[in-house]
Amino acid sequence: MNRRLAYRTSSMQALLQTFSSMSTRGIASLLTTRTLQVIPTLAKYIFVLLFLLQIRSWPFAWHYRVWHPVFVLRGRFLRHRLANLVRSLASRKQKNLEWLEGLSKVGANPIDFQISYKNWAGPDDCDFNFHLSNSSYPKHLDAARFTHAIECCPTFFRAGGWMGLGATHFSFLREIPIFSKYEIRINILSWDNKWVFVVGRFVTKPKGNGKKAQIKSSETPAPDAARNPSLHTANGINTGTNTGTSTPNVKAIAAQLLERPEPDGAVLNCLSVSELVCKIGRITVPPSLVLAMDGFCHTPPPAKEGDAPAPAAYSRAHLPPHWERVRALRGDAHPNTDAPSKATMKALREFYAHGWREVPEDERWWEHALGREVEERRLQGLAAMQALRKGMEEARTL
Repeated sequence: MNRRLAYRTSSMQALLQTFSSMSTRGIASLLTTRTLQVIPTLAKYIFVLLFLLQIRSWPFAWHYRVWHPVFVLRGRFLRHRLANLVRSLASRKQKNLEWLEGLSKVGANPIDFQISYKNWAGPDDCDFNFHLSNSSYPKHLDAARFTHAIECCPTFFRAGGWMGLGATHFSFLREIPIFSKYEIRINILSWDNKWVFVVGRFVTKPKGNGKKAQIKSSETPAPDAARNPSLHTANGINTGTNTGTSTPNVKAIAAQLLERPEPDGAVLNCLSVSELVCKIGRITVPPSLVLAMDGFCHTPPPAKEGDAPAPAAYSRAHLPPHWERVRALRGDAHPNTDAPSKATMKALREFYAHGWREVPEDERWWEHALGREVEERRLQGLAAMQALRKGMEEARTL
């Protein structure tokens, strides 16, 4: 111990003698040389750190996030085929059909179906206030919206369909601080003969003493129900959404969207509304057909007196009435066929593009499948979207 102390003392004395023998210019030259030697190494580490922090903004990172659900779905199907590789050919074909049909949300309500896309506010997404930048909301909304579309309409995409984005509206309510975790909750609000209106809710979990964050409810009355826009499109798609001369209560409709509490007490930070259109090539496909083709439908009607009790909802055990027509169109009704062939997919694609127009108006099963309570809620949401679109159209004339 004494030797170490003596060695340190002698070293300090030697260093002080060295500096005392040097001129001021010599000391400055020495410090400058040492600094120039350290700066490149320090700058290199800072550059590498910044480069890694920006990993989610690297080239093609956005493309990977958007297409990630497709990669996952293809991976699941590959695992399914490998798991059944030792089965007989007929058994493999049947298993493939069951797996593909299992992707459809049979019996679900399209307005209630919701996906949650989890994310966090990284340094590359935040502004100089250390909050999620306004430009980052649409960047991550793309991935969440496409994930929802893949979950809702796998059959439509298998047939070669795609969805185009017509508009997105944002309402920024609360900031999302840097490094905070948040979710994007996506669900369908409504649709008309052309557009699907999709709501994205950016929410964060409340912090602190665990009290649930509540959004103060408005005292405005509920909006008046809109008149039923025509869904009959024998000769083409009617893109209008006229609801008559009545003017919707815009304030009440906005309150309906903004003030709906989250079931888990999460805090609403931002609300987005997107307008999507379903396409086969350049041809528009009615949203109701796209949704019904993947099993979305209303609940069963009440059982008549003397009949067996009706199920609470349609499911794979209690298939909806229109499902046999869907199977026939998709090729799923033929157990001796493999996962629908290209010929079957070509016929389905043709029905999406043109064939549905030849179905008489009173026999359009996809419209009947989305009737009852689904239609009522669709009209309520459509009134909100009409108010929003009317405001945007009036802003164009200013």
